Amino acid sequence: MLDEHFTAKWAALGPEWTRAKHRRNGGPVMKLVRYADDFVVMVAGQRDHADALWDEVAAVLAPMGLRLSASKTRICHMDEGFDFLGFRIQRRTKPGSTKRYVYTWPSKSH
Repeated sequence: MLDEHFTAKWAALGPEWTRAKHRRNGGPVMKLVRYADDFVVMVAGQRDHADALWDEVAAVLAPMGLRLSASKTRICHMDEGFDFLGFRIQRRTKPGSTKRYVYTWPSKSH
């Protein structure tokens, strides 16, 4: 159900060029990454766009008898990084460069 919800949101933005235009005009673009009952929603937009998703996701999960775990759910910036499925995912500056990339490595908690 969550997959369908985000697929519909993604499709509603149209082809790539309309998503790019939407984003340039300040609109959020989001993508769901899910494995079994674990998921991450990545948002290209402002913090308030990500905050608004909390209630939206909770509303999609509620009819299935599911809820977001307050201890496992958080909103963070990609520069801060997060753990997902045993991996640490974080954007950093490439050593010896000014370019920024998303890096993935095994998390310390596993």
